Amino acid sequence: MKAGFIGFVRPEMGDPYDVLARYAKVGYTGMESGSMLLNGDVTENRKRVEAMGLVPLSIHCPSPDADAGELIRQAQAAGVSYVINYALSVAMYRFNGRPTCPDYDEFRRELEKMDKLAGELKKEGLQLLFHNHDADFTQCYKGVPAMYLMSAYTENLNFEVDTGWVTYAGHDPQVVLRNLGDRVSLIHIKDFVCGEVPKEGQYGSHTMPRFTTPGTGKLNLKGVLQTAKDMGIPYAIVEQDFQYNLTELETLTAAYLNMKETGLLD
Repeated sequence: MKAGFIGFVRPEMGDPYDVLARYAKVGYTGMESGSMLLNGDVTENRKRVEAMGLVPLSIHCPSPDADAGELIRQAQAAGVSYVINYALSVAMYRFNGRPTCPDYDEFRRELEKMDKLAGELKKEGLQLLFHNHDADFTQCYKGVPAMYLMSAYTENLNFEVDTGWVTYAGHDPQVVLRNLGDRVSLIHIKDFVCGEVPKEGQYGSHTMPRFTTPGTGKLNLKGVLQTAKDMGIPYAIVEQDFQYNLTELETLTAAYLNMKETGLLD
């Protein structure tokens, strides 16, 4: 597998391309958030990251109602293969982004929109992926976790499984990966330790895991990487929502070395 990352670039860190170059030197070859390449001269931005040895992987899909044509235009400009949605209504409710959890009918309508959008992107050789949080496993409809219903009720939608959030939800990420099978295109590697923290964010106050560098918490890092590699998933993408004891560069360096130590990275 190859190592990728998402986030870890903040405005106060200086020129974002200088930051990316430091991460590439650690050994990372994939970067999500390819949408940043759309700011300014896209062609020159792509040349800069490609010269570092980085492959832009994705742009962001904000909602099921996003314009397919615009997403296709942005994805082709950025040179990415994936368009990723990071939260639908179940997660929005979990993070205080809406007052009520969607009922079964609203959830199904949302999935219909997502699958239709995924079908439009597929015609252009792009994959629409859904990235889960814990709520997509703890929220059930008719006794079945929302994440599994998403797989059952769609044909064109694929998944980016966040293995840390799966673990935090009380599920085994290796089992989840095998259950979703070839619908999984990418994985996020995220880890946490005991203890939760309140986090003030754009959706108000909500409880979050106490995140830690991958390989130092509860995630079965080697098991997850082995399962993903066996399934042919190309990238293990490191994410950590906020830092505690290490800087961004230190976190990514430690995470890369911990993954490398398993013998499962290229």
